[in-house]
Amino acid sequence: MGKVTNDRFAGAVLIPGMPQLLAAEPAPAWAGLATETRNAGELLRAAGAETLVVLSTQWFTVLGHQVQTDRRLHGTRVDENWYDFDYGTMEYDFHTDVDLAEQWSTEIEKAGLEARRTGYEHFPIDTGMIVATRLLDPGRTLPVVQVSCNLYAGVEAISELGRAAMAAASAIGRRVALVAVSGLSSGLIQRWIRPEEDHLESAAEQWDRRVLGLLAEGRLDEVMELREQYAREAQADSQLRALAFLEGTGLVDRPADVLAYGPLWGTGAAVVHWAP
Repeated sequence: MGKVTNDRFAGAVLIPGMPQLLAAEPAPAWAGLATETRNAGELLRAAGAETLVVLSTQWFTVLGHQVQTDRRLHGTRVDENWYDFDYGTMEYDFHTDVDLAEQWSTEIEKAGLEARRTGYEHFPIDTGMIVATRLLDPGRTLPVVQVSCNLYAGVEAISELGRAAMAAASAIGRRVALVAVSGLSSGLIQRWIRPEEDHLESAAEQWDRRVLGLLAEGRLDEVMELREQYAREAQADSQLRALAFLEGTGLVDRPADVLAYGPLWGTGAAVVHWAP
């Protein structure tokens, strides 16, 4: 896959999307992850980002790749897993960069993939998208575009979504930041816990730190080669395919800054930033 020029690239981030990051009384790890996600948003805006281009593993589909085209998305989400906690109910209000969404859909179709435009009132916005936009852009200064994560798509197709996003940005002259919303290891604790009880299993943490170390050294190819083994042995979120979304741009094959790492209800979570 050929590389995309970076004049329309304001950076990329891999961030978690669980609602514990919005808790009023978070565990120390949750607070650190939330703080560094906000800091990552500041870096993206400082680099001139005009739109956030988002893939969240929590918006999953089985037919094609859906692209959000509704101009304004607002409402209240009650998370199906965490509804009886103080972070389970989330208000959201953000605007879609419709021109970029339409062009992105076109570029996805040019690649031979199916792009389904999604635009209707009260569409069920996923928790990961809400957490990401609230922390990356708390002032709601940036519009967004979002693509779904097809459960049956291979990494090649997910990579193509990233390449198509940058092609769309170049076509309409938009400077964008790429956002992959995903966890790392997925050993979710299967009971209710107090925030201070949160922890990671040692085997999962070893895998997470190995992957993050490689990303920090700019060894993205090695991470992609390890992806399937990582998924088997540490239950990596969506087989770490969200990273393929960023990899497809050809613009994150460089050392990354790992800003934070820690447990989120027993899962591994990190904030990783690639500068433009």
